Amino acid sequence: MDTLTQPLSPRWVDRPAGYRDFESAFFIGHGRDTFDRCAEELLHWEVKIRSGFDIGLAQTGHDIPRVEAGQEPTIFVRLGPFRLPEPARVITVFESETRRGFTYGTKPGHPITGEESFILIRTPDDRVFLVLRSVSRAGMGIWRLGEPFVRLAQIIYRRRYARALRS
Repeated sequence: MDTLTQPLSPRWVDRPAGYRDFESAFFIGHGRDTFDRCAEELLHWEVKIRSGFDIGLAQTGHDIPRVEAGQEPTIFVRLGPFRLPEPARVITVFESETRRGFTYGTKPGHPITGEESFILIRTPDDRVFLVLRSVSRAGMGIWRLGEPFVRLAQIIYRRRYARALRS
């Protein structure tokens, strides 16, 4: 499925108009073992969980299910004693020898309208990077008033994502 952030493309050239776009790569480590471990963590929502989010999915037991295309989690951001819901839909999941990750889009009720991709890459020289790509604009209704705070929160959480998979 085509996404606005083009997670399978090595270079993100066609960025959509009308959105703020973001792309950055963060060094995670070296080697196949690091890549495989981080991929499994990423595909079990750990990048979000370790960054201060709870993942609400219909599930049995206590384990968070693996990310799957079509999943519709409500991602909850923890703000002190409060949990702010962020409805989302997983657009695509991709797994190859050198690139693994997923993309989700926001649903009505999310503070922003947009899409976010988490792309784990293993380079030919065996370095492992987490690449974040996102497009966003103010959400609907009351969220338009809080846009400056939402933008600040994006900056904070991106920094947390950058550290979430490092050992």
